Amino acid sequence: MKRWIYYFVGIIFIFSCQDQKKDKLKVNPDLRDSILTHLKKFDTNINKEENLNKSFQFVQRIKNDSLQIKYLKTIDYRALNSNSRYYLKINELGRKISRKYTDTISLANFYWNLGDNYLNQNKTDSAYYAYNEAQFLYNQKNDLGNYAQMLYNLALIQSQAKDFTGTEVNLIKVTEISQEIQNFDLLYKSYNLLGITNYNLRNFEVALTYLNNALQALGKVEVPDLYRAATFNNIGNVHEDQKNFEIAIKNYRKTLSTKNLYQRDPYLYAMALDNLAFNRLETGETQNVLPDMQRALDIRQNIKHLAGISISQIHIAEYYQFIGNTTKAVEFAFSANSTAQSNNNNRDLLASWQLLADLQPSNSYSYTTSYINLSDSLQIEERKVRNKFERIRFETEEVQQRAKMLEEERTIIFLITSLIIILGSSVFIFYVQRSKNRALELERDQKVADEKIYELLLLQSARKDEGKREERDRIARELHDNILTELYANRMNLMFYKYKTGIKGDEKFGQLTDNLMDVERQIRSLSHELSNTYFDEHKEFGDLIQDLIQKQQLERSHQLTIDDSVNWSLIASVVKMHTYRILQEAIMNIQKHAKASFVFIKFSLNESAKEIELIIKDDGKGFNNQKKPGIGLKNIKSRVYEVHGKISIDSKVGNGTKISIFIPLK
Repeated sequence: MKRWIYYFVGIIFIFSCQDQKKDKLKVNPDLRDSILTHLKKFDTNINKEENLNKSFQFVQRIKNDSLQIKYLKTIDYRALNSNSRYYLKINELGRKISRKYTDTISLANFYWNLGDNYLNQNKTDSAYYAYNEAQFLYNQKNDLGNYAQMLYNLALIQSQAKDFTGTEVNLIKVTEISQEIQNFDLLYKSYNLLGITNYNLRNFEVALTYLNNALQALGKVEVPDLYRAATFNNIGNVHEDQKNFEIAIKNYRKTLSTKNLYQRDPYLYAMALDNLAFNRLETGETQNVLPDMQRALDIRQNIKHLAGISISQIHIAEYYQFIGNTTKAVEFAFSANSTAQSNNNNRDLLASWQLLADLQPSNSYSYTTSYINLSDSLQIEERKVRNKFERIRFETEEVQQRAKMLEEERTIIFLITSLIIILGSSVFIFYVQRSKNRALELERDQKVADEKIYELLLLQSARKDEGKREERDRIARELHDNILTELYANRMNLMFYKYKTGIKGDEKFGQLTDNLMDVERQIRSLSHELSNTYFDEHKEFGDLIQDLIQKQQLERSHQLTIDDSVNWSLIASVVKMHTYRILQEAIMNIQKHAKASFVFIKFSLNESAKEIELIIKDDGKGFNNQKKPGIGLKNIKSRVYEVHGKISIDSKVGNGTKISIFIPLK
């Protein structure tokens, strides 16, 4: 649910943030070489402790947390396997840096190794605490494989402390996770330990069910056949306690039939051989029983398996008791008692006292008292350990509950904050959108106003042209209808007067009448020209430009060139309006800022590019083109972009300014 919430909010908002700098996974080459050199010497058994400590000192000088963790893991692993006296210091720093760097998985790994270290030292309560911390962290990161492994480690410790109920609870979780992630190796181990746990609880049938499940799990993955051999030995133990000695013997034989078992696992070989001999004795067999028991004892003594030595000595004592050799039986029972005491093997110590009480009835009270005292103290100690485990579990669950509550509080806060942000953003977006709509309306109104202004300019120009045309027509009519008529009438009167008076050969008279006729022709021609209504449409926009220059009082020298090939009547009114305003703004800028003595303005048509080119150039003082443009230039650019045009501004201080504008034909 929480992931869905984050995803939902992520869709609504896009947060801008700076990219965080990634750790540079680099370390000083000299420092790295020093670390690796000392680790290499450690691996080759050269002054192991000294080289491990030196490599640790160099690692402490690394500034990058992630790299420091990386090298600390390497050193921590080596220190663990070599039982180094520096181990706790190395592991503590690893946990400290991992916690600081919030590297949860690395922190869990360091706790795992710490648990292994304490378990090697038989400090089961400390090991339990470390494994419990690791399982909590792995579970927090949903690392199911390692989480299940830590639960299994906890179950092992609980099993040793005879906290069989707690063992079973953890192992059931392990089996469920192992099946889910298909880790059949761990599934086998959990079923096998569940079988042993229920065997210790005297739930023999349940124990056999779990042990058979363990064998089935082995069929789903390639694992060492030693696993199968160990399971057959465990099944034999269950049948032995059920007094099913023949079935137990069959399972022990299956264990011993494993190829090269003695060479590969002498511990298991000696165990199965001793169990087989003891169960044969229980069926009444004595042939080769003692040699097999003695061989198992010899193997255990050679490999210094103290727990195995004491149980072998007890079995041999029971053999001698069976055949009636009490002296030998007591001798081996005392040996077993001594061996068990030397390595704190309470199980075999209790068994040896019980056996001695049977073998020496005269001292049975003393042995029985020792048995009861030890048994009671062990029960008290086991209860203390179980209580300690329970307290650790309770504290962990309490921490988990607090973490869950904090997570729920954070989720609620996140939801409330998200809701506030959503509402606030919605209001903000509403007002921003309304402002944009207003701006668009104003922009549309401005466009309409500009177009109306342009239309008014055209109308004003048209009315002016109409007035000129009417005046020309009136003058033409006056010349044609009045003056020309009067001249013609006077010339006719003169001709009539000539014929009437009979004047002949007067050259002056003839010249005057010819002049009058010539004047008539000129007036007639002028009248026709004035009354001609042809007017090139493309000159209208040019006239507007000329008027603009005059209105702006461009007092300095200027040159205006308009390409005749531009048919302004085909250009959209909005384009002409923006072009007019662009030129108007440019001329105003020149007047205000440029201090130019000459201005060049040119309109031309680029037929290949299908665009109008406007060049505005002055020889003024220029400006720094890299600086932020003023309002005038911003207005020019805005109008150019409005008609989807392009603009280029070339200016340097002291070298004037050239503005090139390219407007597509539409």
